[in-house]
Amino acid sequence: MNRAVFWGLCAVLLFIPLPFGGVEEWAVFAFEAAVFGLFALHVADTISSRGKNGEPADAPGPTVPLWGKWLLAVFLAAAVLQLIPLPGGMLRVISPRTFEVHRSMHSGSFPELGGQGWRAVSLVPALSVSELIKYVFYFLFGWLVFNHVTTKKRIETFVLVMIGAGVFESFYGLAELFGGGEKIFGYKKVYHVGSATGTFINRNHCAGFLEMILPLSLGYLLAKADFFSFRKGMGLKDKILWFSQERLQKCIVYGLSAAVIGLGICFTRSRTGIFVFFTAVFLMAVSLSMAGGRRKHSRRKRQVRIIRTVVLVVLSSAVLIGIKPVIERFSWKDLMREQRPIYFRNTVEMIKDFPLLGTGAGSYVFVYGMYEKTCDPVLVDHAHNDYLELAAESGLVAAACLVLFAWGALGWLWGRWWKRRDQLVRGIVLGCLVGVAAVLIHSLTDFNLRIPANAVYFVTLYALAFRVVGTKFDE
Repeated sequence: MNRAVFWGLCAVLLFIPLPFGGVEEWAVFAFEAAVFGLFALHVADTISSRGKNGEPADAPGPTVPLWGKWLLAVFLAAAVLQLIPLPGGMLRVISPRTFEVHRSMHSGSFPELGGQGWRAVSLVPALSVSELIKYVFYFLFGWLVFNHVTTKKRIETFVLVMIGAGVFESFYGLAELFGGGEKIFGYKKVYHVGSATGTFINRNHCAGFLEMILPLSLGYLLAKADFFSFRKGMGLKDKILWFSQERLQKCIVYGLSAAVIGLGICFTRSRTGIFVFFTAVFLMAVSLSMAGGRRKHSRRKRQVRIIRTVVLVVLSSAVLIGIKPVIERFSWKDLMREQRPIYFRNTVEMIKDFPLLGTGAGSYVFVYGMYEKTCDPVLVDHAHNDYLELAAESGLVAAACLVLFAWGALGWLWGRWWKRRDQLVRGIVLGCLVGVAAVLIHSLTDFNLRIPANAVYFVTLYALAFRVVGTKFDE
């Protein structure tokens, strides 16, 4: 059953991006049902593997820091609190604006004298329940990854599955774009025509997905690369034998995989995605340059050179294919059409009105209309900034807890990564950390973490980093 859980996790990772990034309701249900089934298998396996004294056979070594668990617990507790009906008087104290909105919608339930009606903090409780369930299953999936991707073989297999998913999304998007079809599994694209979107509807979400996989593919390439060069005086036969090595050939395949993913990011034509692409490779190069002692200086230089080579392959390929449509996305005319600054300002107003407990998870699409000051016919369902939307829906306290965990865990993991010397650990963990950082940066201008596929991979990168950074192989 342990093996079944592992392969089930791999299957979920391969499946979730396919139905338009997992945004379809049936896809979300399928994900939650699959995770629930895998958790049931885990429980059954745990019970069956207990010893005679009722103790587990073994305990995991790596762990998540206690402060991180508390921050996540507070966030989930706040999400639950939003669903608990409260007396009108209490609601008026902790969230006056919520009380006023409820009273205007349900005047009979909130008498003017006494305020004895009971209402939840969430303005749309049904959506908040759905969103809370998704949060729980995202965390549960990460927990299963942490507990089942434990051996060197499984870790490498899991990483290759994620890289394979990234290569498919990139290649499929590029094939549809340059093949002239512009379809997603037969469905004619309506939005973001002229951009490589893979199986995603939105080019920014495809870019966000690929941003997570690119650093992981580069990190795995660095972990598996054979760091030695030609010896002086090598003859032709020796050089041919050197190039014929199986390990070198595999590294070339890994390098081409990273290049395909990077090319996919460029042709999504996502401005922030392209910016984050260069930011990610810069962060990897800087981290490698800073780490290690003098004896490792030559190895670090070769690692940075490998990253630079992949970037040059991506850029040269983009130029040969035709980079003009990508450059046009950065034109002043295109930039001036952006509505994001308006969404940001209106969302800040929303946060000011609901500062403590927010409007309720998943309620943004219904509440935003109260702050729209123009007759814009476009339905604004997201703030195009995950941080602002999180603060608006969950409140400043819960949002601060989740953001502190996200960035604090990055710092904690980076400190642990710095001390490791195993090349596999260093490569995979660095790829995970930079992939997470890429999405956190992209979240300033988009809502990638509201897309189920991206949220699942985001949580998976954290779980994998926590697991690998504390796992000892053959150092």
